[in-house]
Amino acid sequence: MRCEMISLEINDAADSSWNERLIKSQLGTIFQTQEYAKYLELQTKVKPIFLKFVGESGSIVGQLLAFQSFKGKTRIETSFGKGILSDTILKIGKLLPKHIRWSYGPIIFEETYNDEIIKSFSIWLKSIENFYGSLHPLDSKFDFLPQFNFIKKTNSTFVIDLQENIETIFKKTNKNSVQKNIRRSEERGVTVTSMTSKNDIIEYYNLQKSYRDFNNLKYYSIEDITEAFNLLGSLGFNGFIARVDNIPVGAVSFFSFNGYINESGIARTEIDFEKKLYSQDLLRWKIIEWGKEHNCKYYDLSGIKLKNQTPKEIGIFQNKKKWGGNLINYKNFSNSN
Repeated sequence: MRCEMISLEINDAADSSWNERLIKSQLGTIFQTQEYAKYLELQTKVKPIFLKFVGESGSIVGQLLAFQSFKGKTRIETSFGKGILSDTILKIGKLLPKHIRWSYGPIIFEETYNDEIIKSFSIWLKSIENFYGSLHPLDSKFDFLPQFNFIKKTNSTFVIDLQENIETIFKKTNKNSVQKNIRRSEERGVTVTSMTSKNDIIEYYNLQKSYRDFNNLKYYSIEDITEAFNLLGSLGFNGFIARVDNIPVGAVSFFSFNGYINESGIARTEIDFEKKLYSQDLLRWKIIEWGKEHNCKYYDLSGIKLKNQTPKEIGIFQNKKKWGGNLINYKNFSNSN
């Protein structure tokens, strides 16, 4: 452990080397990039905050992208949707207690400063009325000291190690579901292509809107999806569409940055269900193949619940478990329930 003091710098914008430092760390993901900050600011009206932990020598030894809003913002947007009424309430809400949120961080570049960074970060968080943040699933070292009385809970996810050879990855999948379903899907004429055009994006929007409406889930607007491709496409935001006889039957989008893939935005049609085309299994396998081709290291299936599972959550758990990834538990922190 070093005795050098750490200072915390807080800025409204990233410096020119922000992403470059992320790429040099195994724990740098797209959710900590300046482009993602801009995307979330545009789509959800939250305020990005860029924190840098700086040593006495001036070197940046850690950093974190967090977002400031106010507590209750999500409930207002869910209740009133997007529009004048919601915007008015959100403006008034800026006078309410501030809420800080972050994902997959902080990123520590020099582990010898770990204790100093934790202390500096903890002192700052004690001044925040409400916060919630989660670590990177591969970060097993960061932890706040008990004296700060922060609430610590556990998140869980399955992570596929893409550094293994493709044959090993395939053999680890469930033989009676994944392996058979991939073969069945291909035999039944399902083909998969990348989303590369405006028409692909519109097609994907229609697929996920229909799928999420059917499952009573909030869907992404066409503006959200278009902006995601515009702002994050160069960093690895991508997607695949599955078709049969040129008819779309399923789709998935995913984030990829610095060798780490996060799955998101799954969509499936009634045709896929009814004809048992198993497009979702083929789509996920195509992500694995894409990840191998682009030298990615990990494929994060983006979260599961372990305790008090509903029937739906049990199905999600089994669906992700069958891919043979490593079950990883990682920490999240808050100062209120």
